Amino acid sequence: MGEHLNRNAQAVLEVVRATEAHPTALDVYTSVKQIRPHIGLASVYRILHTLAEQGLIKELGRNDEGCRYDAHLERHDHAICTQCGALLDIPVEISLPLEALQQASAAAGLTLHSHELRLYGLCATCQRQNCSQNQEHFAQVD
Repeated sequence: MGEHLNRNAQAVLEVVRATEAHPTALDVYTSVKQIRPHIGLASVYRILHTLAEQGLIKELGRNDEGCRYDAHLERHDHAICTQCGALLDIPVEISLPLEALQQASAAAGLTLHSHELRLYGLCATCQRQNCSQNQEHFAQVD
């Protein structure tokens, strides 16, 4: 699929495919720089945009760090940690009635093409950190 890509674009694609961490452009740049030391950050941004336009990766929308990218192209949902910002694939299928999706789309003035569900909460790491901080706080109060 990526055989027509130049070396820089191939390296960027391989970096995105090699991780499940949904990297930002800066994450990709840091990794690609180890393989292609002369690549520039602007080139990485341009390549990521082109790869997304070609359907080889997906842009997952913007947050404070910019877009995140995903090489897992099949429809799947994500969970986002509201404390550390981790973006996690949900490994089970969450099915919603097509009629409800179409009604929601129509209410927003959209014609439905696809959908993705996002769940928000604390990831396991942040839950553990919060739990240990609470234990330390109560230990100090005693």
